[in-house]
Amino acid sequence: MYKNILLPIVATVIFFGCAGSKTKPLSNKDLPDWYLNPPKFEDRFVGVGDALRPQFNLSKQVATERARVEVARAVETTVNSALNDHMQATGMGAEAGATEFTESVSKSLVNTTLRGCTIEKTEIFKDRVFVMVTYDANKAREEAKAVARLEAKKEEALYNEFKARQAFDALDQAMDRMKGASSVASPE
Repeated sequence: MYKNILLPIVATVIFFGCAGSKTKPLSNKDLPDWYLNPPKFEDRFVGVGDALRPQFNLSKQVATERARVEVARAVETTVNSALNDHMQATGMGAEAGATEFTESVSKSLVNTTLRGCTIEKTEIFKDRVFVMVTYDANKAREEAKAVARLEAKKEEALYNEFKARQAFDALDQAMDRMKGASSVASPE
């Protein structure tokens, strides 16, 4: 008798225990004022990030990294995107059937160095860590100029190497022509 009652009770407990709990969506009162509308500065990029991890230190690191990525995306982002659109019709007239398929894929890549990116604010709301970082726009401009100059120097060096090779090839060809047109009689 107990086995017949115990089995459904255990199954019910396991079912509700494994059903999990839904996470409550965040509302504006669960966020710092500056998170959804970060301040805008003329001379600085601003990025915000958040994280909810079991350890505070890990939450802070992840939130800071997410904020830095947001700044890096504002400074420089390479975007690859593809849109595939397919339409097909079968049959004729009013009885025709149609199929349509659209797929959109995009990927953004960030690869930049943020020297001097600083944490402006860190706040904790309901165990979630929120971080705001700033990056000096003038530093970003100087970094971009430095990278452009370095690339130009590399291009110039490659061009100079190419010109030097051409000069040596021309010298070799001239020397080869001289061997056949010598005014000195060859020893017999």
